[in-house]
Amino acid sequence: MGDALRELETIWRDLSAHIAHSSPFLSWDFSYEWWRHFVRNAAGSATGYFEIVVGTDPQGRVVAIAPFYAERTMGNERFGITLQPFGRGHAIRTMTDEPVALYRAGCEAAAESAVKTYIASRCASSSWDIAVVRGVRSTAEDGRRFSLGDAVGLVQSSSTIEGTMSVSLAPWDRFKDRLSKSMRDNLAYYPRKLSREVGDWRLVTARTSDEIAQAVEALIDLHRSRSRSNRGIPHADHIAGNVEAGFLRAWMQRMAERRQASIVMLEIRGAVVAAQAFLEAPGCVSVYYSGYDEHWYDYSPLTIITAEMIKNAAARDVGRMDFPPGTTPWKCRWGTERPQSTTETSFYSLRPGALARGVMRRLHQRLQERT
Repeated sequence: MGDALRELETIWRDLSAHIAHSSPFLSWDFSYEWWRHFVRNAAGSATGYFEIVVGTDPQGRVVAIAPFYAERTMGNERFGITLQPFGRGHAIRTMTDEPVALYRAGCEAAAESAVKTYIASRCASSSWDIAVVRGVRSTAEDGRRFSLGDAVGLVQSSSTIEGTMSVSLAPWDRFKDRLSKSMRDNLAYYPRKLSREVGDWRLVTARTSDEIAQAVEALIDLHRSRSRSNRGIPHADHIAGNVEAGFLRAWMQRMAERRQASIVMLEIRGAVVAAQAFLEAPGCVSVYYSGYDEHWYDYSPLTIITAEMIKNAAARDVGRMDFPPGTTPWKCRWGTERPQSTTETSFYSLRPGALARGVMRRLHQRLQERT
């Protein structure tokens, strides 16, 4: 079953090099491991079924790749099936910052429209009641937009989803000059505080496959520890089970083999007390999962680690750092720009069975709201 995905590796890698906003979460490596751990293993409410839409232009160029999988709606098949993009789900930790949909730069809207048209055309013969299509960033205006007139037996609704937050990188001294005075003070204060009150400490960066293999285990333990901490802002445990941990190990190994993964660790007296993962795509580095021992919370270890990665990335002429979606203070203090939004369109089948299951879903949701 994975042969269909493996056969797309070459064209997938080519298209991912020609999208407007590069991201490791749109890579073939991410999608393949995500399929292997979450779809094939039917994690959460996934059924194991998947399909991949590939769109070409009149010249034969691949302009769109959109992988989908079938998920039991609300975790129960009696409520129907949702056709979801890879990286989106209701009953699993998706381990990504953005659902997967690749559209070639310069023809994004037309490519998105073609994917929507294809998905809508399968409504009558498909097993799904709802299909969700990830759209393009709000800046893309070329091509025609999909309209409901392109499909029969469907209704659609669109929503705007907040995308990743980004900051342009520059050599460290210039980068710091753009930050607020309080942030500049913090960048000097926390390392001095560590040295004054603790003594020996150092930052260690894992990059090779062997180094990443060891560092991932420390990261998993510290991430889980952070989620149990009562200090600071509460954090969810995104690596709660064996499936998530297995995915993280496998994907980080793939990225390490391509020199596109780093885990920066803070060591104090020889023990790793904080770790942060970073992933790279052409021109950008993405901030990924992190964790720390709550005993070192007052030293802001992740601030120290992120500063180190910014220095390193800028020295290598990486132009952008991406933070996860959502406007939160810890991202804004690094001078991030307002997040670019993306669209997400849901198609609802009007087949009699789908309508009946839709009524059941709505009744179930209302009951849950009352309890």
